Amino acid sequence: CFLFMMNNYIIAPSSAYYAEAMGCNDALSGIMVGAAPLFAMVSSFGYSYWTNYNYKHPMLFAATLQVIGNLLYAWAYSFKSITMCLIGRAITGLGAPRVINRRCVADVTPFSLRTTASVVFGLATALGAAFGPG
Repeated sequence: CFLFMMNNYIIAPSSAYYAEAMGCNDALSGIMVGAAPLFAMVSSFGYSYWTNYNYKHPMLFAATLQVIGNLLYAWAYSFKSITMCLIGRAITGLGAPRVINRRCVADVTPFSLRTTASVVFGLATALGAAFGPG
């Protein structure tokens, strides 16, 4: 979850410059930043259902979407394509593993350690958000 949050917030300081470098209005930077959380919210319903059966396949699927989304976002600069950039950010959001990770922590850890595990998960999430823009 640390890497997802870092990935999610790392574009915030540079998204306006990235949009301008592709020849677009810097107002699109808000859409670039907001696309991933929007699609993460959409994907959370599917992941919540899928994790009723196992955690391995949803995690691998989410990781694959993260890689594809980040590659599209990076290649968008080479092609000067804001469409590719936004699709990359949307796919990155669809690969958001937070629901899978939180559910795995809740299901796998013993009841006596659940609060500690949840705190560690929250700490990793906060550190990812903090290190992202840095």
